[in-house]
Amino acid sequence: MNHNPYECNKVPETTRCKCCGQNSTLAGLVDFSRCGADVHAGKKVDPYAGWPVYFYRCGSCGFTFTRALDHWQNQDFATYIYNDDYARHDPDYLGARPQSNADMILKSLGGMKDQISLLDYGSGLGMMADILGRNGFASVASFDPFSSAQRPDRQFNMVTCFEVFEHVNDPVALVKDISSFLSADGALLFSTLFCPQQAVDEGLHNWWYCAPRNGHISFYTAEALTALAAPFDLRLHSFTDGLHALYRPTAAGWLQPLITPAGRS
Repeated sequence: MNHNPYECNKVPETTRCKCCGQNSTLAGLVDFSRCGADVHAGKKVDPYAGWPVYFYRCGSCGFTFTRALDHWQNQDFATYIYNDDYARHDPDYLGARPQSNADMILKSLGGMKDQISLLDYGSGLGMMADILGRNGFASVASFDPFSSAQRPDRQFNMVTCFEVFEHVNDPVALVKDISSFLSADGALLFSTLFCPQQAVDEGLHNWWYCAPRNGHISFYTAEALTALAAPFDLRLHSFTDGLHALYRPTAAGWLQPLITPAGRS
C-alpha cells in the first residue's frame, strides 16, 4: 500500500472563520513553545515543543486564528499554559498590568466611582479589582474562568477584559458570556492587539504577540470584532490598536464622553 508522506500531518488548507463564518486560508506556522520568555530575551530560550501550530487568516474580516486547541478543555489550558511557569512568560501578569489598567480606569472614570458597577472578567488573581476597591470604587468584582471559584450572579454597567480575547479558542462563546454580565446600558472595555496584514506577511513566527505558550492564539482586526459583536447587538469603538470598547446601541451617559470623538455629538 502506497502512502503519501506529504499527507501524514497535513491540516486543512481552508476553514470557516470563527468571527464572521467566511473562508479562511493557512497563513502561518508557529511552534507551540514560542513564548514571552523568548520575546523578552530576543532569542529562543525555551526548547522547541515539536508541535506545529498552524494559523489561518480570514479573507473577509482578517481574523487570524488556530484550530489546534479547539478540542482543549479548561483543564488542558491549566496544565499546559496557565501552570506554575506562566508568570515567567508573562511577568506583567503579576502586578504591572493590573496596576496600569487600574490607573487608567481611575484617571478616566474615577470621578464616577460611586455610580459605576464594574466586573473585571478574566481577572487572573483579581489584583485590579482590589486596587480599584481600595481607591473608592463602591461596586467592583472579579471573575476568571480558570481561577474564580464563584461566578457572579448579577449584571454590571461596565465589564473590563484586559488581555483575554487573544487567549480564547471560541471568541463567540467569550462575547456571549461577557454580554450576559452587561446591563442594558453597559459596556465592555477590553484590550487586545490588532493583527495587521504586515504581521502575517512578515511571518507570524516573527510577530511578538503571537505566542502559543502564553495562550496567544486568536488575533483580531476592527472588521473581525465588528462581526463578532453584531449578533449580540453590540457596537465597536477602538481607542487605539490595542484598546477597545463594545457597547449597547444606546450608550449610557457616563460612557458617551469616552466613545464620542472630540467635535462630535
